[in-house]
Amino acid sequence: MTAACVLQVLLSSIGAAEQAHRYQLSPVPAGKDPFYRKHVSVGGFSILASGKVADQALKEAAFIIEGLLKGREDLLKAIADNGVHLAIMAADEFTTDIPEHSLLKPKLFWDRRARGLGPTKKRPVVSCGEENLLLYKGDPYWQENILIHEFAHAIHHMGLMTVDPTFDSRLESIYKEATARGLWKGKYAGRNRAEYWAEGVQSWFDNNRQNDHDHNHVNTREELEAYDPKLAALVASVFRNPQWRYRKPSERKWGGHLAGHDPDKAPTFTWPKRLVKWWEHDPGARLAASPVVGLDAVRSKKGGKRVPIFFYNRGKGPRNLYWIDFEGKRRNKQTLRVGDNADSETFVGHPWLVTDAEDRPLGLYYPAPGKGIVILR
Repeated sequence: MTAACVLQVLLSSIGAAEQAHRYQLSPVPAGKDPFYRKHVSVGGFSILASGKVADQALKEAAFIIEGLLKGREDLLKAIADNGVHLAIMAADEFTTDIPEHSLLKPKLFWDRRARGLGPTKKRPVVSCGEENLLLYKGDPYWQENILIHEFAHAIHHMGLMTVDPTFDSRLESIYKEATARGLWKGKYAGRNRAEYWAEGVQSWFDNNRQNDHDHNHVNTREELEAYDPKLAALVASVFRNPQWRYRKPSERKWGGHLAGHDPDKAPTFTWPKRLVKWWEHDPGARLAASPVVGLDAVRSKKGGKRVPIFFYNRGKGPRNLYWIDFEGKRRNKQTLRVGDNADSETFVGHPWLVTDAEDRPLGLYYPAPGKGIVILR
């Protein structure tokens, strides 16, 4: 072995050793929910988890966040100053186990629907699952890294909108131009400007799915630059660590901060039977559609009990929602793209109309106590 080779091996060993000692666990900050038992800080931003989560999952999350925002410590500080932290779910924990997400309703829907959520002002927490960070068998999102997508939402809403008040309007302008040109038609990135941004960030860091129901061929930086150069330029203007791209831990040979993790001994992720049953079959809480007959005579009735209603679009196209008021007029229009959901407080005796993209009536729904979940197919 030449002297140069020996030096390279030595430097690599030193680098791996240094990385192994980074992202050390530290005490959970005061004031956090007792659910959280583990904590890692990266640039003053807190990563939290219960005692069930592998230490390496917290360290891997820190590694990813540091890679994303190297050179943009101002954004990470803004996100932290806005009260945001990351919560990592164990393989047998689910969305509503996270304290900040515990009030999401319907509970079974959210526990089956999401293995990661972005932050809001009301719920300033980003979440993801350890199975996705550490590549457990059975990970339903094995083709992509959910943290990158959800943290992109945090960067947008809790970072950039604080540091650069012009960002959101510039993003909206680029999004409207792209969709007007037919880009991302029928794809997840085409839903709204927030998903447009998050999907663009994923592809910028070579981490997206491709050629499925929600995605086209774009899943790398080069493909994004060729397909939607204005989005690529916007993403490039935000991130200042151009050399960094996401690589799965298996491609990094499980070294550095992942030392001690044995993927062959890791748990397997599975959806609990109760969640599978709820997702695939109609439980008693779901509302069936009433026929759209005599629509002109349909009215809301006064005096009913207040109840929640929840819609989730699992169909093949967009759906419009309307509340029918006391005079039979359509009010409070909402459009749900495929995969979107919406909830509202309403009353027994208040009809809700669902139409297709051309506003052709598809069904009427009358909420009742204990029955307020509508799954549109």
